[in-house]
Amino acid sequence: MIRRELLTGLPGPALVSAASRWSQRFGQELGLGHADLYRVEVCVEELTTNLAKYGGEGCAGRPAHLSVEVHDQRLRLELVDACAPFDPLAVEPAPLPAALSDLALGGRGIQLLLGLSEDRHYEYRDGCNRLTLVFDLEQPVTPPGPPDGLAEVAAFRDVPAAALDEALGALTVQDVADDLPLLERGDANHSVYFVLAGAVRVYLDRPGGEDFTEIGAGECIGEMSVIDELPASAHVHATAGTRLLVVDAPTFLARVLAVPGVARNLMSAQAARTRRNDRVTIERTRRLMAMEQAQREMELAHDIQASLLPAEPLLPEDHRLECAGRMYPAREVGGDFYDVIHLDDHHLLFVVADVCGKGLPAALFMVRAIAALRAQPRGTPPSEDHLSALVASLNDQLCERNPALQYLTAFFGLLDLRTRQLRYVNAGHPPALLARGDAPFVSLEDPVNPPVGMVPGLGYRPGEVRLEPGSRLLLYTDGVTEAEDESGGMLGEERLLAHCRSLTAGPSTDLADAVLSAAREFAGGAVQSDDITVLAVRCPSEPDAGESVTPEAP
Repeated sequence: MIRRELLTGLPGPALVSAASRWSQRFGQELGLGHADLYRVEVCVEELTTNLAKYGGEGCAGRPAHLSVEVHDQRLRLELVDACAPFDPLAVEPAPLPAALSDLALGGRGIQLLLGLSEDRHYEYRDGCNRLTLVFDLEQPVTPPGPPDGLAEVAAFRDVPAAALDEALGALTVQDVADDLPLLERGDANHSVYFVLAGAVRVYLDRPGGEDFTEIGAGECIGEMSVIDELPASAHVHATAGTRLLVVDAPTFLARVLAVPGVARNLMSAQAARTRRNDRVTIERTRRLMAMEQAQREMELAHDIQASLLPAEPLLPEDHRLECAGRMYPAREVGGDFYDVIHLDDHHLLFVVADVCGKGLPAALFMVRAIAALRAQPRGTPPSEDHLSALVASLNDQLCERNPALQYLTAFFGLLDLRTRQLRYVNAGHPPALLARGDAPFVSLEDPVNPPVGMVPGLGYRPGEVRLEPGSRLLLYTDGVTEAEDESGGMLGEERLLAHCRSLTAGPSTDLADAVLSAAREFAGGAVQSDDITVLAVRCPSEPDAGESVTPEAP
């Protein structure tokens, strides 16, 4: 008996094309006559075409299995698929029209299968359709020689061909059209797979990951679990285009291992694989140790970055203003930051910024920006153009020694705590949201300036507004408005503004927590790609001209 198999999960036309190539290949290998090969090829094409067209959405991509067996002058073709149950042999043939001109294209495939095969059988078993067609061949099949690649199999090196032919008996050769699992961890294994072409990947952790051992042409897999009869200890997947010689466990144990030289070759190949796997394991361990060290360093960097942010409550000894900040990094460290700095007894500088980029490079640039901001002179009342000059100076400093061309967007505010006059500079940042007194939140759209750190020598235009008693100001990074849900939709500025307008007046901590919660609830379980940072400011009462609070030096 001669057996050939095709394993595929390819949907649509790709399935038909793969099956057509496979039928031509086994027809040539088995030496089928032209008429016999034509009948088999037509049936293979008709079966796979119907499967691709009518299998249904639940069938696309699910494994299909084609096999052909030849014994004496009889060929048995079987299609096994995991689609919805369907018995094509039970379909009544459509009546022929009275005139040839009325004959429609298509719809005669089942009748074609019946006419080209001598016997048919269908059953639905184990969750699969199983359709078998039997063909009586017009001429005997010439026994094929050894399949391509068999001579290069390490286990059969220097083994007499006659002894090998007798031991293998009926050959089962599998062609894999696309990546398919052969074994999953915990499965009982009943076959040894010799790789004639392509490769098999062994995943110790999870299928499809980057950590795997590759079994290439000339090697085999499955012999250990066949010998010790233990479940498979790894996931074994064949890659697209792989060709396998499959030997069942009884044949392998009783006949193949008994051939002189095979056992010795297998032991030698196993030793070589063990040495190779040892090297892979050592390298994997090195990488794991390096990753663990990097993870520890990133956790330490996270703690250091958190310590750079101002401690809550932000203004514990100055009751003229409330401030609350929140930051939720997308990674261990990020490029977002906020700060609140007293320039003198009556002037407060606050900022929310977002460094372009992610991870450690953005965090280091963030540290540089914070250091430059906190190095500003203190104690002298700021001039009218102080804020613009401060941002321009910061821009020039960050442009220096900046080979990576990093930059940041930011919203800067300078508030006179006596008059509640706010001067602000928006440097390419999302607009702040302001609710003056009892009025609803609105966006502070203008003026907009370039980001900081891109081009030296830039000037920055300020805006100005007076905060009424009870006013609330919200500064945030684009991680808030660009928070994504599981379908890829974004929170957006309109939703954020509507949410803020729905909130009742309250402490700045309530506003900060509400906005952060809104972004995280909108995202649901989706992993975020950007840091989420907010800073809420609230004027709780009328200013007291005689009140003077000198903050402690940072």
